[in-house]
Amino acid sequence: MKKGIHPEYHKIEVALPNGETVEMFSSVKKNIALTMYPGNHPAWTGQRSNAGERGRRTESFKKKYAGFGF
Repeated sequence: MKKGIHPEYHKIEVALPNGETVEMFSSVKKNIALTMYPGNHPAWTGQRSNAGERGRRTESFKKKYAGFGF
């Protein structure tokens, strides 16, 4: 790795909406306050909220490209 081209990382505090604070490292020197809680947000938990669409996307794909032999 080349020296002098990478940012310096500093310890910051991240304030969660439930009042909890977490220490992390960031290239930004200021503390961060989150507006959504990552413990139950689908972006961090991997859960999907579109369970009602399950299977519909496959059906519409097959219908759209039926002439190609899918």
